[in-house]
Amino acid sequence: MGMNNKVALVTGASRGIGKAIAIELAKNGANVVINYLEDDQAANEVVKIIKSFNVEAISVRADVGDPDQVEAMAKVIEEKFEYVDILVNNAGVIKRPGEWDLIAFSDIDETINTNLKGPIFCMRQFVPKMILNKFGRIINITSTYGITGAAGVLVYTAAKAGVVNITHSMARELGKYNITVNAIAPGNIDTRMTSSAGEDFKKWVENTSPIPRLGTPQEVAEAAMYLINSQYVSGHVLTVDGGHILNM
Repeated sequence: MGMNNKVALVTGASRGIGKAIAIELAKNGANVVINYLEDDQAANEVVKIIKSFNVEAISVRADVGDPDQVEAMAKVIEEKFEYVDILVNNAGVIKRPGEWDLIAFSDIDETINTNLKGPIFCMRQFVPKMILNKFGRIINITSTYGITGAAGVLVYTAAKAGVVNITHSMARELGKYNITVNAIAPGNIDTRMTSSAGEDFKKWVENTSPIPRLGTPQEVAEAAMYLINSQYVSGHVLTVDGGHILNM
């Protein structure tokens, strides 16, 4: 699928997996909207990188877990690009400690709002114009833990499991409009979120994965490009984890 003149929104794109996907989209000719929440400087740096590929880019600060902020972000995007062709729901948060009996109620809300409600709010906002245009590509970033569950991150795994089911449900809803909906389930990727688990966790991953290392954001971005380019893959959850799920 050619991406020239397509417009992509990547949430949580100031760093990590979102940044890598945004840059890969730009390399393939898409104009890109960088959504972020905290780091203005990092988001602006990503915009500069994207513009170096001779495409358009803007950054928009918004909390995707807040429907009013998502609506405000949509207005900014509409002024610049009119609509979104490609939506990558990447923004995520994990709270530590995340054990079932230790996680704070406020952290439960934030985890569910960002990881689960965020994709729903963004799809409600941007899918209607995809339907009118009879074209769209939606990528939801879940986690292998959303498939298997995991000790110590109860609410995160619950939210990411919900993202899997959102993907299946929306693929059923939107296929007739030439809109594909897929998910990527990264395993342990070398990002700030994974680093927060500590060095012992990293060593555990290396010792228990068939490919004995952390993955890279670029490897997730390459998977995203495959799903975006496909015209017939929909409702699929693609694991990018070095085979680690086989030992879970």
